[in-house]
Amino acid sequence: MKNILKITFFALLLISIGSCTNDQDPVATANGLNLKAITPSSPFVLSPVNGDNDVATITWDAVDNGVPTGPSVYVVEIAKSGTNFAKPIIASPISTDTSFLWKEGYLNSLLLANGFLPELAADIDVRVKSTLGIEFNTFVQYSNIIAIKVTPFSQSTFAFAKVGADPSLAPKTLSAGFFTTDTEGYSWLEAGDYKFYTSVQNKFAASNPFYGNDGSGALVLNGKAINIATAGYYRIMADNGAIPKTYSLTLITAWGIIGDAKVFGALNSLPPMTYNQAENKWKIVINLKGGKSFKFRANNSNVINLGTGDAGAGTPEYAGAVMKYNGATVPVPGLSTSTVPYIVTLDLSSPRNYTYTMVKQ
Repeated sequence: MKNILKITFFALLLISIGSCTNDQDPVATANGLNLKAITPSSPFVLSPVNGDNDVATITWDAVDNGVPTGPSVYVVEIAKSGTNFAKPIIASPISTDTSFLWKEGYLNSLLLANGFLPELAADIDVRVKSTLGIEFNTFVQYSNIIAIKVTPFSQSTFAFAKVGADPSLAPKTLSAGFFTTDTEGYSWLEAGDYKFYTSVQNKFAASNPFYGNDGSGALVLNGKAINIATAGYYRIMADNGAIPKTYSLTLITAWGIIGDAKVFGALNSLPPMTYNQAENKWKIVINLKGGKSFKFRANNSNVINLGTGDAGAGTPEYAGAVMKYNGATVPVPGLSTSTVPYIVTLDLSSPRNYTYTMVKQ
């Protein structure tokens, strides 16, 4: 019995000694994460012209965690220079890749969403964050920091606001697509001085950057106010991607209907529709022939005319999902032998989302 106890004691002692000498897990150490030079180098002036172009490629070496490990995940972070990344902005998807390509649309939206002002050069710090492990006991390393300069562009929308008025309540213009710059909208305008205000973090305010007249009829950042001498209904257009930047204000004296659906005056757009300022809609009560069709045109001219069909966002004829500039005629239901009075409305209050209605009387 004594021998059995001695053998058991020595066995436990050996196990204890072995446990003490071999219980050493590998420990990760911060051996470095190198962010390479950004190519091409800054400054970067972003633009919506010619589509979603490449800006720069962010590349870094695989992180060294000091010991063999599974893959780390990476994310690019940016911050306003001088803030020491107090509020880092995620500037790439989380991935095991060691590079990321910035595109103009992605980077521009990111900057505007985080308070950077359009048309103004911003000083930005860039770094890469690596993370080993998930949820808890994660091991994080940061790369060296590279400073760059980026000028974002204003999204292709403006508020055409009277000086002293709230731009958030002013009529808006919108482009045909994200990477087109030919913005337009329709609204009733009082006489007075106006400016094209940009949006910052998707909000319009009098403190935001604005465009005005450069003295020669072109748009320029922080330019002179644009005078509206005659109150009325206008087609408002602004293109901040053109060279030079342009704007136009077309007084619409009336919208009307043209086409063989009309009982009288198929080749003209008389009588004119009436604008209801309270509803922001053009209206007319008119007899229309069944089985025939019509379309809308402004100022009794084909220069501005609207029919049905979606031209596709980004095209010059884009007017929304329902209507299209120079589009197909609007069919009138029924037989060609029937003539029925309709209330026809044209709603242009939402830029690039123009609609019409036909209500049989």
